[in-house]
Amino acid sequence: MPAEAPDIQEEPDEQELCVSCMATNVPGADFCAMCGAPLTSYAATGPIEKIFAEGFIYRQASDRPRKFIILLGVWMIFGPLALISTFSVFVLGGLEAIIFGIFLLVSSLAMLWRTTWNYFSRKPDGCN
Repeated sequence: MPAEAPDIQEEPDEQELCVSCMATNVPGADFCAMCGAPLTSYAATGPIEKIFAEGFIYRQASDRPRKFIILLGVWMIFGPLALISTFSVFVLGGLEAIIFGIFLLVSSLAMLWRTTWNYFSRKPDGCN
């Protein structure tokens, strides 16, 4: 009697879904290819990967602030940063302090403007 070969079924290519944008990703990916959301715990704990994961959080907060507490948190982080950078531009001396202060001032004001604008221009969805 010939031995029957085991029935080997090929598994379809598994895809990993992003919980943020529902895009399919290759298995084992640390970040979503579509939106950049962290997919694994390594993406939030690796030294360089942690920077990308935090950047994703700030992008989400500025692009789609859903609750007032998010808007308030962004103001609590970037408001003092804008004040400190204004202080460094006008009070501290030196070309380096002025250039760095202007960079921080423009960056923090852009983040505050974008988040505030997106929060107040969003359509109410009743889930707040």
